Amino acid sequence: MTKRGYVAGALGGLVLLVVPLGLVPYVLDPVSGGDRSTASPVQQRVAGDPGVAASMSCDDAATPAPSAPTGVVAARLCAIDNRNTSWFGPQDGLHSNLTSLVDLLASLEPLPESTDESPVICTNDGGNAFDLRLALASGEVVSVAGDTGGCSTVTIGGEEVGGSDEVVATFMDALAEQRLTTEPPADLVDLPLQCGQERPDRDHRLSVLGDPNELVRAVTCWRPNAVEVGPWRDQRPVPPRLLAKLVDDLSVRSEAQEGFGEPDCPGGDAGYYWQDLVGQTRWGDVVAVRGVCREFLASPVRSWEYSDGSQSRFWHPSPSAQRILDGLRR
Repeated sequence: MTKRGYVAGALGGLVLLVVPLGLVPYVLDPVSGGDRSTASPVQQRVAGDPGVAASMSCDDAATPAPSAPTGVVAARLCAIDNRNTSWFGPQDGLHSNLTSLVDLLASLEPLPESTDESPVICTNDGGNAFDLRLALASGEVVSVAGDTGGCSTVTIGGEEVGGSDEVVATFMDALAEQRLTTEPPADLVDLPLQCGQERPDRDHRLSVLGDPNELVRAVTCWRPNAVEVGPWRDQRPVPPRLLAKLVDDLSVRSEAQEGFGEPDCPGGDAGYYWQDLVGQTRWGDVVAVRGVCREFLASPVRSWEYSDGSQSRFWHPSPSAQRILDGLRR
């Protein structure tokens, strides 16, 4: 990983200054090189410090980035509900592999101008809206807002530029790599687990990254197949002891296949049903294990990646695990 160093200029001489109390100190901005005033001394920060990433919150205010940010030392991807898609952003911040993200933001270009001959049409296709928070070495936090729907734009310096899909993918790739050598945050929040978000025409509210093999809490819900699909029924928490057995079974009885096979339903087609586990992983991600009767899609989630389905993993529960799943529908 390439780290960017920040070197302060040496003072040419020592000058003794007497500053009356209450005056605002004059500080050199280490990112822009310009001078700025601040009510308190700026705390210098460096890239690679996990403490900076851990301290970032989606609830705090952030100034829209006036230009493509430089001097980025940490990042946090916050989920925004755009009234079309509701999702969960990751609870851990990014403190490594930042160069590719910063370089991408600097390379994004405005959308082409729309003309009668070449109209630019952006449809509202239900992408994920986000607020990318970037912590700078100066101590500031700036915001880059975007939405992967429509023309996939982000806003930098008050201008819309294309490439929000790439921004999310680059952040998530870096975060997935970072997780290989780090541990989950100590202050994870238990996120709401809802089947279908109480609306039958919507999917569960989920994260875009996560592994069902790491579930630590879950609910189950089901609905029968019908001409008009009804709402999810009987949402129930899965007792921790039973969830641990299901996860152990899933980890050893999952295999790659191209898609769902012939439904293995009790009573044949008349007994066709859907059963999902919606749960939270040890990283705080919310994922779904989607089931059709006795077969479940249990692949790790990387929603920003295109997949032809050939690498999807399907779980075929053992008889004892299936009895647990059946009991959760009663």
